[in-house]
Formats: sequence, C-alpha cells, structure tokens
Amino acid sequence: MISSLRRVVTRTLTMLLERKKFTFYGGSYTVSEGVLNPTLFRASLVFAAEALNAAGSQSIDILELGSGTGLASVALARRDHRVTAVDRSFEAAFNTAVNAKNNGVIVRSVCSDWDTALAPDLTFDLVVMNPPFLPSPTPVFNDALWGGPDLIVVQAALKAAARRIRPDGRVLLLTSDHSGRTDVLRAVRASGLAPVTNRVVRHWGEELHFDLLTRLPWDSQR
Repeated sequence: MISSLRRVVTRTLTMLLERKKFTFYGGSYTVSEGVLNPTLFRASLVFAAEALNAAGSQSIDILELGSGTGLASVALARRDHRVTAVDRSFEAAFNTAVNAKNNGVIVRSVCSDWDTALAPDLTFDLVVMNPPFLPSPTPVFNDALWGGPDLIVVQAALKAAARRIRPDGRVLLLTSDHSGRTDVLRAVRASGLAPVTNRVVRHWGEELHFDLLTRLPWDSQR
C-alpha cells in the first residue's frame, strides 16, 4: 500500500517537472512530439552527465546509440568531441539534428536500426548508450523503455557497440536494478565485452548502473 502510494506520488511529481524546452549544462533543448522527454524520464539527464564524465576533456570520436532528443550527443559536441548520433526513430534523429543546430554544434545524426546504416569500417573511441532496459514479456522494438524478454534490446545494443569500438575503446552502458544484474552481465559477456568499472547512482528510488566496458582480451584483435 505504502509502496504503491509512493510510486503514484513520485510519478505525479515527475510529470509536474516535464518541460518541452529545457537547459542542461549550458545548452538549450526542445523535445519533439513522440520523443522520450528527459525532463519526464530523468534518468536521461543522469546518463548525459555520466557520458560527459566518461568522455573526459580530450577531443575524441564518440557514437551515441539511441540518441533521443540528442541531449547527451549535443552536450558532448559542446565539449568539442566529434559525435555521431544514431536512433531508429526518424522523429528522434531529427530532434537530435535540430538541437545540435540550435546549439551551434556539429552532430552527425543518423536514422538507423542501431549501427546498420554506418559504414562498415567506422569505429569510435567511446560508445555511449541508454537502451530500453526494462524487461518485458514480449519484444517491443519501437519503445524507449521496454527491452523485451532476456533484455534482447540491450543485447542488440551491446553487439552494435562491440562492433564499433576501437581496440582500446570503451562503452558506457546504462541499466538499472530493474534490469536484473545477472542478465545484464550475461549480455555484456555474450557481446565480447567486459566491465571495467560499475558506478551505481540512486535516483528517485531506482538504482542506475553505469558500466564502463571494454573488449575482452581475446577479442581485441577482431
């Protein structure tokens, strides 16, 4: 009873915070219709901040898989990183491009099913991704939250990331305690990646897991 009431109160407070226009780390953003709103699903804001930390201060090549509004991609580009942003939703890819233009930065925004539209030999120093990580009984491939049974959407994202990082590259992955830690680590290993660090952020009653991944040693030459 108390738990259910807490969820209702939390959801109500979150909806009151929703904005179609907002600022983040000095940048200005708008949210298009049909695109996940970071001010409503605020884990996206935490993710963008973690992406900035993972990228560091030296300019590098970065790929964001599942860019949404372009929040993380634009913030990274504003720090002089060279950013390619991918989203399977045309509305999201366009929203990313608009926010990049409005902030005066260059982000290559691509509408693609993960990395399939990118050139085969295109690789990056860092891949950042906040895939749909909530388990669901059936696959929901066009949803920004639900990752299907056995986290099949997270698995697909990890395999794409593994294809796109350079031998010494890294991947930043966001999941949560609701994803099932065992299932996440199984998916990571199946993709040929391994965790280097795991940072847990408590956010509105949820534990967000930020895993920094690299290639398994025997996979580094592929």
